[in-house]
Amino acid sequence: MSDDWLRDAYDKADGLDAAGWAALFEDDATFTMGNNPAMVGPAQIEAGLAGFFSSIKGMRHDFTNRVTVGSTEFAEAMVTYTRLDGSTVTIPGAAIIERNGSKIAAARSYVDIMPLYATEVAQ
Repeated sequence: MSDDWLRDAYDKADGLDAAGWAALFEDDATFTMGNNPAMVGPAQIEAGLAGFFSSIKGMRHDFTNRVTVGSTEFAEAMVTYTRLDGSTVTIPGAAIIERNGSKIAAARSYVDIMPLYATEVAQ
């Protein structure tokens, strides 16, 4: 583990480790991706992410801006997804993560993943 808890946390997500990411959350924590309903608790978070991770081959968050206010981290990133066919797409995203000590109390991820599943490239 490094001194950068956010990078360490996203290394689990980028490794497509749903169980590892979910273990970072408190028992009653929420995680919301985009406009989907919030997942509550590590079991729902793990199940939800496992489903999403099965639809991609890889993912990498490259943080472009981070601001910490108290125990809340605001982060912007360029997220590069590797599709199952091996092609990649990079999409901007943002997250707000609230911590309670060493655990995540709530996380909200704002990213439009529709380009990830687009089958045609706009001309």
